[in-house]
Amino acid sequence: MYNFGASLQAYALQQFLVGRGHQVEIIDYLPTYKHFYEWLKICELGFIGRLGVKLPFFKPIFALIQHRKWLKELLKIYRFKSFKKNKLSCTKQSYKSIEELINNKPKADLYIAGSDQIWNTAFLNGLDPAYYCMFEKDKNKCISYAASFALTSIPSEHHEFVKKGLSNFRSISVREQSGVKIANEFGFEATNVLDPVFLLNKEEWKKVIKKQHKGKYLLVYDFSTKDPRIDEIAQKIAMERGLDVYSFNSDKPYISKVLRNCGPIEFLEWINDADMVLSNSFHATAFSTIFQRDFYTIPLLGYGNSSRMKDFLDMVGLSSRYINDIKQIDVSKHIDYDNIKPLLEAKRKESISWLIKHIRR
Repeated sequence: MYNFGASLQAYALQQFLVGRGHQVEIIDYLPTYKHFYEWLKICELGFIGRLGVKLPFFKPIFALIQHRKWLKELLKIYRFKSFKKNKLSCTKQSYKSIEELINNKPKADLYIAGSDQIWNTAFLNGLDPAYYCMFEKDKNKCISYAASFALTSIPSEHHEFVKKGLSNFRSISVREQSGVKIANEFGFEATNVLDPVFLLNKEEWKKVIKKQHKGKYLLVYDFSTKDPRIDEIAQKIAMERGLDVYSFNSDKPYISKVLRNCGPIEFLEWINDADMVLSNSFHATAFSTIFQRDFYTIPLLGYGNSSRMKDFLDMVGLSSRYINDIKQIDVSKHIDYDNIKPLLEAKRKESISWLIKHIRR
């Protein structure tokens, strides 16, 4: 799985800790339930798959035919792998399960779980003991930083597992206020902190950027590519502001340019130079704020994990940028970052203070 936010938040936490004199390794955890590009692994369903079973000698060829749509994303894959190789300090060993971690855990004085939706029980990672550091028996060596449940409540059938997982931490911090509430309901104290990407300031992120993009454009990032609200709002913004529309993953008729082959660095570059950003992505929202872009954020259609975006925007005085329909937008209104920066900086200092304190304890 190649995810902009996951890569960039890992980089940010790593750089923050390294900058304060710590030795850091990111556990290279690649569980089998995650979707990765396995070029030569054939799915045995369908005509091509069944043919591959009967003619195993040709399996590699049949696998490439099956996965031919990935060929369009070769450059994207390369850019993500390059970012991982050049920017992230990962463990030499890759782990595929909690069992592998228990049997040969990476040695460390402290294990930090987070950030992103690692505790979202709507997905398998939220029910994976590895993301609760259960490979380490000493809870004094485990803390979480900006971990996210991404939900406003945990389904009752998962209560016992989540409670056990949270008990494995000496200190807990979460990315949303709703996460504090969930932890409290299970009997644990938790602190609301900012996502790791905010541990680095605008100038530090600018050092990662390599290119500048000219022209006036609206940048759209729709995870599902199926949200009619985004289509409607994007076209209204583009018309009223006189902008081209660029998209990371949608090729609808009104889109001027599809940015299919972006890695984490290109993701930053396109947001940094956008006239406006429209998304249902937490990290597109976060970096729009860091780079002081105009933006609107829409809850992700069909998912209950938008509390993380709403909580963040409420916290920094940008609740008007969290919208549900076209009636809520005012294209002529720009964000006044002079009012936002003090709120964001105060929360950033609180988050840094919490992290430094609980690393040292």
